[in-house]
Amino acid sequence: MAGLISILLPVYNGAKYLESALDSLFAQTDQNFEIIACDDGSTDDSLSILHSYAGRFPQLKVHINEKNLGLFGNYNQCLQLAAGEFIKPFAQDDKLSPHYLAKARRALDEHPQVSLVLTAKSILDGQGGETQAPSLNRECIFPGKFLITWSLILLDNRLGEPVVGMFRAKDKGYGYDTRYFHFGDLEYWFRILEKGDLYFINEPLCSFRLHEGGTTTVNHRHLRDLIDCFKLGVQYYCYLEEIGESLDHYFKRLIEFSSLQVDHLVREQGLSLQAVRRTAPEAIPSGRPELSDDYAQMLFLALRYISPTIAELDHLKRCREKDHINFQNEIDKIHSSLSWKVTAPLRAIRKLK
Repeated sequence: MAGLISILLPVYNGAKYLESALDSLFAQTDQNFEIIACDDGSTDDSLSILHSYAGRFPQLKVHINEKNLGLFGNYNQCLQLAAGEFIKPFAQDDKLSPHYLAKARRALDEHPQVSLVLTAKSILDGQGGETQAPSLNRECIFPGKFLITWSLILLDNRLGEPVVGMFRAKDKGYGYDTRYFHFGDLEYWFRILEKGDLYFINEPLCSFRLHEGGTTTVNHRHLRDLIDCFKLGVQYYCYLEEIGESLDHYFKRLIEFSSLQVDHLVREQGLSLQAVRRTAPEAIPSGRPELSDDYAQMLFLALRYISPTIAELDHLKRCREKDHINFQNEIDKIHSSLSWKVTAPLRAIRKLK
């Protein structure tokens, strides 16, 4: 008999989309799974929804945390209770297509050198609209360590959120690193990919929901993704060193990228220092609210100070290069820099947006 799949479902005030998420799990063609749902102190109807489904589906096991653990801590609680041969992270507002488990299991069974399976995904908005997300573009096996370097060059999580991945329980390690605010999922993919290759299924077998109240949106607004990029660069510097990039240069490249991101948030979404400071209690990483808030404010002020100059140079490069001779020297310096060459994939991706 095929090995049991443990689906990790951390829950916190997720009543709005929780039933839709659970329905997608129980519609799987591969029914050899358990769902480990850990409630992290919800104050909405999440727990009653979980108990209602558990009464009808014995595969659903509900655990109530004694204290709030935060998102990645709650994932680790689910992981600790999991009994399966395979681990499938999930989220309370996401969805799986009916064939996800069957196809991910087959990829792991047929390719023992593969430590992680990821699939293409679609993006759901708060109103139920759905769009195709960028992906690795072709179905094949990718060297795991290559993808770590690739991600550090892009300064972004192009591998995907927890919902896209499945792996063997023997490769789970210590789980998610709770020192991360936002990119704990990407860092976990890195550790799993250090143990083997990636099999990418180029078919949208899951849906990631991106909405105003979601963790991704909140973290982006409070600049936690940028904070985590600094941590990733230090923790996985050996991969940058292999391509000849110094840690100082990585930080310089990250600051340049971050300032453009802050400038976009300020200009297009009205981000302000006050908005960065206003952090809802449920969105604060467990145990360190003051650290997150101080870092976000410091980063916002520093990047907002330098972003207009960098944004103007970027704009001139793309749109007005021939009309501004006085800026040509600065633009030539950027073009000849290692930063410009290393970030070529990032600019190509931005042009596609």
